[in-house]
Amino acid sequence: MGLGFTLQLEAAISIVVQTQSMEDRTVNRLFRAFVVIALLVTAPQHGIVADGMSTLSGRVVDINGSPVAGFGLRLEPVHIESDEMVDDSEQGEDIKVFESRTDGMGRFFIDGIAPLKHQVLPRRGSDYEIQSMKFGAVTVHQHEPSPFGGIAFAIKPGARIENVEIRVKARNHIRGRIVFADGTPLLNARIGISARHRSPDGTGSGSSSSSGKTDADGYFMYHAEETAFYTITVTYEGLSATAAPFLLREGENKEDLVFTFDSAPIPSDATDGRIEVYADASTSSSPGDSAAWVVNPENGHIYKKIHCQSWDDANIQAVAENAHLVAINDAAEQEWLSKVFGDRPCWIGLTDFAKEGEWAWESGEPVTFTNWAPHEPEDNDWGDEDFVWMGFSGEWSDVGADSVEWQMIRMAIIEKDGVTGTPSDEK
Repeated sequence: MGLGFTLQLEAAISIVVQTQSMEDRTVNRLFRAFVVIALLVTAPQHGIVADGMSTLSGRVVDINGSPVAGFGLRLEPVHIESDEMVDDSEQGEDIKVFESRTDGMGRFFIDGIAPLKHQVLPRRGSDYEIQSMKFGAVTVHQHEPSPFGGIAFAIKPGARIENVEIRVKARNHIRGRIVFADGTPLLNARIGISARHRSPDGTGSGSSSSSGKTDADGYFMYHAEETAFYTITVTYEGLSATAAPFLLREGENKEDLVFTFDSAPIPSDATDGRIEVYADASTSSSPGDSAAWVVNPENGHIYKKIHCQSWDDANIQAVAENAHLVAINDAAEQEWLSKVFGDRPCWIGLTDFAKEGEWAWESGEPVTFTNWAPHEPEDNDWGDEDFVWMGFSGEWSDVGADSVEWQMIRMAIIEKDGVTGTPSDEK
């Protein structure tokens, strides 16, 4: 592969090694937010693309080396905070997310890639997680699973990276069906999913919460990350049901769970008065779509998820739309936001920028509710942390411009205090 390639690879891996000497709490937080094994891929070994844009192609295989057809692949720009790897001049490019789906032989091809740092990861909701990427004779393993499930690398301008092998592993899943007391299934509905797990030897336990959606037959899917005894609870419109605990081993799936709500059927149509989409906001009208305004019937406010570069960028976009970054005033609003917009990390409007330690909503509303993650809020070695993001479990964490999360969080929820516009005819 060449000495230059080897030296760059060694420098990239040293980034991860250096983090091991940090305080445990800081390391845990770093990995919780973003775990990167970075690989600098140089162009000369693979050819040059004349227009300066790059290409990436190869195939996706399972742990046995068999091709994985129909695998959804995403390529997302990232910003890696490291003395060796940051090149701010590259960050001026427009953010573009590439998606590709493998053919029957597991092959994929992505072109038009700008010279940024990127990560390859499965499409959201994929039944697979990435284990490694092989570039020629060099294989990069993802030793520490990231919340985003990807491996990061940088492509130099004009590189044509070919014959990359991405090895993936099927994720354990739990499949359940939700029905009402009379046996009627809950169809096409957004639900809350809570999972408690305990290791078989009793030495560890944990829990997580997320949102999901039932299909046209009332089924939903939940991906499990480890061998454990699981207890799953589902919620919908104030109803809940819990399945008996069961053991899920590595490589196994649970397919036969049935959750029964002790209630007469409740319509699951999102346009029955509980959620409405407004025509002046977007040509797209799917609840939870990042381009659509959605009304919360409990308070009459409308909300939208947006793409952004940072907390400041999100705030600027909100003001431009006569809105503000979301202010979450109670547990009910928190739960509604999770159900409608999902659990991808996003900025919210809480800040103590004006006065350290005095948290305030950017909208000016009083702080009547918080949902901090354990040990938060707390400044650490990354400097002042004056802004807040909401993570996968719905819990909040504070970060600053020097925090690793600052350049990773690319979504925000904005809010308008009152409903404007006319409900769309297109639901």
